[in-house]
Amino acid sequence: MMISPQYYVEGLKDASYVELIRERDELICCIQQFEKDEMAGDRSDPAWHYHPSPQVRYQMYFDYLAELCRMMREKYNEEYVFGDRSLKQE
Repeated sequence: MMISPQYYVEGLKDASYVELIRERDELICCIQQFEKDEMAGDRSDPAWHYHPSPQVRYQMYFDYLAELCRMMREKYNEEYVFGDRSLKQE
């Protein structure tokens, strides 16, 4: 069973912006790996024998990514646009 997108981002609410960037990149990597395997017709991964299936996880990763991007936009706006922080400092 996978958690809801809202619960997923709730678990990241105390993460720094740089940590959120890493999380976003990890989700994108998972999405790209699934697409690469699917395009090659490769379903040899043992994960295909478990639930949720890689297809379901692939779709959920998009939901997670959407919520994460929303959170990142808000955090960036608060801390970097209206705040006095810079990514260069981190």
